[in-house]
Amino acid sequence: MRIAHGDLEGKIPGIRELAQQYSVNFKTANKAVSMLVEEGLLYRLQGRGTFVTEKQSQGEQVVGSIGFVITDITNPYFAQLAQSVQKVAYEQKISVFVNTDHSSTDRLTQILDTYQQRKIQLVIVHGGVVRHRSALDALVNCGIPLVGIHTHLAAIDDVWPDVRAGAQLVTEHLIARYGPNVGLVSGSDDPVRETGRFRGFRDAILSSRNTVDFRYVAETEPTYRGGYQAIVAMLQQNGLPKALLFYNQIMAMGGVSALIAHGVQVPRDVAVASIDDGINAEQMLVPTTTVALPFEETARHALYLAQRRLQNPTAPVIDIRVMPRLVVHETLSVEMPKGSGYGEVNPADGMPQKLDLLTG
Repeated sequence: MRIAHGDLEGKIPGIRELAQQYSVNFKTANKAVSMLVEEGLLYRLQGRGTFVTEKQSQGEQVVGSIGFVITDITNPYFAQLAQSVQKVAYEQKISVFVNTDHSSTDRLTQILDTYQQRKIQLVIVHGGVVRHRSALDALVNCGIPLVGIHTHLAAIDDVWPDVRAGAQLVTEHLIARYGPNVGLVSGSDDPVRETGRFRGFRDAILSSRNTVDFRYVAETEPTYRGGYQAIVAMLQQNGLPKALLFYNQIMAMGGVSALIAHGVQVPRDVAVASIDDGINAEQMLVPTTTVALPFEETARHALYLAQRRLQNPTAPVIDIRVMPRLVVHETLSVEMPKGSGYGEVNPADGMPQKLDLLTG
């Protein structure tokens, strides 16, 4: 099927209508539209449909340099997102200054002062930066136009991966394979019930005519250590469910390591999945099923919104939803050989003493 960008304008027809128009089946039409969305030629608005990205004539490019503020570049999710923004910006001959505020409003204020000195034209800000009112006030007061990634702020353009839908997708997969006895390990700063991951997790369990077993819902830090210690706590208190969904892959790695260190086979005894596909599965001792967040698609939409906002500062605010996809890794259970020392833990913090085995 060949749907050219120039063939469509404004809001495009539904998938079934496109399939009829181009004499192809529904699946082919849907794939073609998804590819155009990934390339930034189309964009989706929740509840409104799919639209053609506005064309830019020669000489119309107004973005020369932008800032991108995230909370932690060492996190694989933020690192991949920053890399994708830089890649797409390079293609469009846009300079990007990536900075981390480490959840500090003082640090954010310094970054914004530097942006003003360098005459940065627009700032893309990730939702993690605007968790506190003081940070939001600093951004608004700096006078530089803003575009958000996963901020859900009504006053600025925003592109957001639908993490709730992704969590529901992977939880439905776990329920289909292992039954409804599924747990969740959250790493969010927000209360677990207020997170998109929990809501998607709950949606899937309720859809299966079951209820969430809160004995297997844990909250911890979004790190390897957090995932490891959450499993140790479950083993000491309530035991384990048949499957576990972790906030991110880093936590899943910690959780898998804890399970194996305590003689639990993955996935034979407990299946593990996670949100975000920020780590190459080959680097994991047990490659886990995960939900891939569309980094490059998100970056293309964010830069489109930046161009649009600078070209037309009074344009209506829009938000663009991007859908994650399920990545299933079929794996065999792993048992560490006797005498490897893998199960030996430090009594002080419950962490394994032989970290060199944790990534295979």
